[in-house]
Amino acid sequence: MSSQKDLFDKIQKIYQKNPNRLNIIEEQIDLDIQMNYFKRSAMLKKQVVTLDEVLAKVPALYDADARLEEKRDILILLASFEDIDTFRFLEKYKNEAVGEIKLWASMAYRESKLMLESSLLEDDDRILISTGLGGKGTNLRYFVCLVHKDEEFYTEIQDKIIRNEIASSVEKYGAELESLVIENHLAKIFLLVPIDQQVKDIVGEVVDASEELGGFLDKHVIITNVRAFSNEEISQIVHDRLREEDLLGIDFIDDEHSLGIDDDDEDDEQDDDFDGDSDDDDELF
Repeated sequence: MSSQKDLFDKIQKIYQKNPNRLNIIEEQIDLDIQMNYFKRSAMLKKQVVTLDEVLAKVPALYDADARLEEKRDILILLASFEDIDTFRFLEKYKNEAVGEIKLWASMAYRESKLMLESSLLEDDDRILISTGLGGKGTNLRYFVCLVHKDEEFYTEIQDKIIRNEIASSVEKYGAELESLVIENHLAKIFLLVPIDQQVKDIVGEVVDASEELGGFLDKHVIITNVRAFSNEEISQIVHDRLREEDLLGIDFIDDEHSLGIDDDDEDDEQDDDFDGDSDDDDELF
C-alpha cells in the first residue's frame, strides 16, 4: 500500500483540483468498526437482494431482542441502494439510535449519502475519507499533546504562551481549535485542520515559540487522527518511544458502489520530532 505521506499528498492534490470530490466521515468512530463495516459491506453486496426484501427486515432494527449483527447487516444493505427515502430513513435512524448500533448507522448514512450524491450529480469520482477522529466539512480532526520537557507542571506564563501561540497559529492556517486542556505537564489539544494544510506546521510554530521563550516543551510531540490517548498511553509513548509505522490513520474509500478500505488495519501510534536538525518530521505523513 502507499505510505501515509503518499496518501496525504494525494488528498491535497485532489482537494486543490476539486474539493467537492472529498467527503469526510465526520463522526468519531473506532477504526476497527469502520474497517469491519466496509469489509462486511463488500461481502453483502455480492448477494442479490431487492430493496423490498431489505425493507421487510427493517422492523428488526427496533427489536430489542434482535442481534447487533442482524441490525448491522440491515443497515449496510439499506445503504447499498440509491434511494432517497432509504437515505432519509438512515438519517433519521442514526439520530435516534443508541449504543453501538448508532456507529453502524452513522457509517451506513455516510455511505448512502455519498452514493446518492454521486448518482444525482452524475459524478462517480467522489471519495470518502475515513479517520478515527473524523472531521468537520473539509477539515480533519487531530489530537495533539504537548509535553513539558522536564515533566513539570506548566507555569502560568507557560500556560499563557501555549494558548496564545496555538490561537495565533490556528488563525494563520485557517484551522479551528476545538479544545485545549492543560493539566500538570500535559497540554492536550483537539484541532480541526483544513485538508490542504499540514497539522505539524501548526503545532511546529508553537514548539518554535517555546524555544524562543525558554524552551519548556519537549521536541517530541504526539499528533494523531486515530484517537485521543490517555495520560498513561502518553507517558508510555514519551518514555518508551513507542512507535508504529504510521500515526495518521487516513483511508480512502472510492465510490464505485462497492466501497473498499485501505489495507492499513493497525491502530497507529507515533510521535513527531520538531528538531530542526532531524528529518524525523517527514515521517508524520
